Amino acid sequence: MRFSLQDVKKQVQRRGSELYVNLHFLQPGERAKELTSLIAYYEQRLGQPRRSFSVDDARACIGDYRLAHCLISSLSAWYQWQQCSWSEVLERLGGEAHIQLTAADITSPVLLRLALFNHVNDLYQGFLSAAQRTEALQAFAERYHLSVSDLEYLLALDSDEEEILVRTTPTCPRHQDVNGLYNQWAFEAALFTSSQVRFVIDCDAFERASHAEKQSLTQASMGTGIGAVIKRLCFLARKLGVYYDLAYEEPSSHKAPLLHLTLYGPQEMTGTPQQYGLRLARLCRQLLGYGIAQRQQANVTPIQRKQPTHSQALSRAIVAAEATVHFLQRAYSFAIDNTVLTLLPPVAAIPQTQETAGTSTVTTSTHQTSSVFDSSIEQSFAEAFASLENSLAVDGWHLLREPEPLLLERGIFIPDFVLTRDKQRIYVEILGFWTPAYRERKIQKLHQLQHRKDIVLAIPLEAQAAFSSIAAHFPIAWYTNQLSVTELLQVLRNRYDNFAERLTFIDVAAVRKQVESKGLLPERACYELLHCYRRSELPLAATHVTGQNIEFVTGIGLYTIAWMEQLRTSFVEWIDSVRAIGLADVLRESKIRWPQLASCEDATIEAIISLWSEVHIRRTSIFEAVVEIVDHSSDTAQLVTHVEQIDPYHRPPPKKTVHEKRNAPKKRVNKEAAQGDLWQ
Repeated sequence: MRFSLQDVKKQVQRRGSELYVNLHFLQPGERAKELTSLIAYYEQRLGQPRRSFSVDDARACIGDYRLAHCLISSLSAWYQWQQCSWSEVLERLGGEAHIQLTAADITSPVLLRLALFNHVNDLYQGFLSAAQRTEALQAFAERYHLSVSDLEYLLALDSDEEEILVRTTPTCPRHQDVNGLYNQWAFEAALFTSSQVRFVIDCDAFERASHAEKQSLTQASMGTGIGAVIKRLCFLARKLGVYYDLAYEEPSSHKAPLLHLTLYGPQEMTGTPQQYGLRLARLCRQLLGYGIAQRQQANVTPIQRKQPTHSQALSRAIVAAEATVHFLQRAYSFAIDNTVLTLLPPVAAIPQTQETAGTSTVTTSTHQTSSVFDSSIEQSFAEAFASLENSLAVDGWHLLREPEPLLLERGIFIPDFVLTRDKQRIYVEILGFWTPAYRERKIQKLHQLQHRKDIVLAIPLEAQAAFSSIAAHFPIAWYTNQLSVTELLQVLRNRYDNFAERLTFIDVAAVRKQVESKGLLPERACYELLHCYRRSELPLAATHVTGQNIEFVTGIGLYTIAWMEQLRTSFVEWIDSVRAIGLADVLRESKIRWPQLASCEDATIEAIISLWSEVHIRRTSIFEAVVEIVDHSSDTAQLVTHVEQIDPYHRPPPKKTVHEKRNAPKKRVNKEAAQGDLWQ
């Protein structure tokens, strides 16, 4: 169990107008004798219950009460209190007791206490005096072949006092391990109460470190330069769920290009350090290159230890780091310099595909970064877009995650997505409604981008007032709870539709030549040739090609009239020879008989069949359909024969003339109203 910043020894200094806090870290070898004594005390108590463990004796091994409290908490990484197993205890007590308790269906201390409760209710009317206690326990224990002491032990077996001290690692820790873990947890205790952690990263230093990695690994590595730094930082922050901000400082003659990374802590985002603070600490662990405990290095091979990692490249490129921590209702600056970092446990090289941080595993393969999202809104939007893209329902747009950053005068803007289509490239930013500070930072960056015409915003309706200052400068897709892909596509149609321009790109001669050579171009193939992205655009674009023996039908595509007539003749002859055949068999056989239909979808072939009046698709149910020949003359003859067989001389009787019955108007009867005497 971790300790808090309040438990750590610290000093506060004033430098100018700012307050700085310095934490008490253990130097290498410091308190080695005391730590060895504390570890030995734990080893002596292994397998013993908690009631025999004296916290005061453990603190006495260190001497300093506050430091001892933190070191005892650090030892929880190796030692834990664990409840004893009910079955193991019964086997140790004896087989007869185990048999009797199992036969009575008593399999836990809770059920044993319930049985004792019922025993006292039955024999002592629910009340047991102090004088009767020994006698009652003795009688209850004899029923299950237990002694009174064993009974009392089993009754309290699941209590904290009876928990057993166990070691969770094969070997006991060294004093150096406890020293390093205490420093790490003290450092991260400050991060748990921080509002911001700021890093200054040298892009050239990162490029040199990445180049060294590429040479040592003798394989292709990630790209170098500022783009590689930004993509690496964005991936780590999104993977661990930490909110961040980036700013870029232009290089000069005596200074390399610098990247300013700001990570927002629990005080800024949530105010609770339990979950968000851990994620922030893990990200800082990745950036600074520390925090792989000795017990996590057992599975690392010697070859892997020699291989540098991306975290090491980042840690070498960090020029300065500082955090703003909060305690006792005040803000303090906490400098993260080399003096502090040298006291933290060193990072051990681990497999290239993973970087373990505490209990979390971060996959760093670059091909998996596209699956990392800042929020569930972005994830659901990307999944819905991919589903519609498979059915050609996104107007030809392709969605890409993590596009290139946009450099601003005072910062960097990283859109959530980019939509590409031909030469068009539209950035999409999904704005949330988190905190006032978050909104202000977003608005400031968007004001610097209001001159661009290639950015679309998605804003929740509840935040309409908060983002009203930028609403007039960008096309916006408003949403509630989840962003609709169709709503965003409608915004793109209204703002970026270039159908008239795309019509000029149609090579009419080439398209006509291809139709004449193949006979049929299915509708799906027409999208690319006619530069169309929506089905409603195809008939309009096809008018530039149709005519002179070429026709277009929605659902079928472009075809020559001669080819369609030849197909109709051969198809009707085939169906006439079999009279009737199932639709599924027709679709399968058509792709074999006519090569032009081999690449067509079933719906296209069915649409072609529906053009011909000689054949008919009769659906006997929603699951079965039959294709058959339609014989109009035979149907007429059968109808006449059927009528004659009923009565050849029967003639229908002449219809009677029906006269309209007129109702004579009723004579109005005026009744005189009689009013009585109102005074009587």
